[in-house]
Amino acid sequence: MRPTVVQLSNHKFPTEPLHYGEDPEPTTPPPGGAKVKLELAARSDSNLAAFAEAHVTAMTGNANFPTPTPSAAVFAQWLADFESMLSQYENARVALKNLTEQKDALRAGLCAVFSQRALYVEVASNGNPDVIATSGLPLRNPPSPVGPLPFPENLRVVQSQSVGELVVKWNSVAAAKSYVLQCAEVVSGQPPVWQQVYVGGKFTSSQKSLVPGKTYAFRVASIGGASGQSDWSPVVERMAA
Repeated sequence: MRPTVVQLSNHKFPTEPLHYGEDPEPTTPPPGGAKVKLELAARSDSNLAAFAEAHVTAMTGNANFPTPTPSAAVFAQWLADFESMLSQYENARVALKNLTEQKDALRAGLCAVFSQRALYVEVASNGNPDVIATSGLPLRNPPSPVGPLPFPENLRVVQSQSVGELVVKWNSVAAAKSYVLQCAEVVSGQPPVWQQVYVGGKFTSSQKSLVPGKTYAFRVASIGGASGQSDWSPVVERMAA
């Protein structure tokens, strides 16, 4: 006889009492002490359905389990309802993916025509901010002039594991386009002869082919700003090894 069911959200669920939990304690401990290992939480929805179907197949006509709890009808009903809902869920997921792609394409198109409209407003208003304001479009903040840049701070020179190589590092400077690094061999009693050894946007530079035992001086400056180049940083010296 088919078990009694109740109607809930257009899906039928059996009313026969169920005992939840993956590891129920048996009334009488089995002689062998073996227990079932389900690990249901780790299974995906599709894997859980396949796992349940395989269990139904194994239990059908199995003389070892003549009166399963819950009954075969109840278990089959729960499995059928779950697989029905899983099918609806997958269809909805595919539909949502398609709708998302369509929405994104329409958004891109709207943004494109919006950019064209903004250009038209700028040209038709001759750049007059009061006229642009009547279009309902916001105004960009006027660019702030960049004054003289400071020199990079925290210039430091560290010894590399390679012979004759020093690694020079410094802190970044906001609004700097790049940096210029100079190096000079330290000779007692003589002014430094600076040579440009790096220009770029990184905050580090490896200086190779230096002579072990000789001391080298380094200084760095920021490129950009109103003056084009900042002052030089304080000089840092380091012996190559």
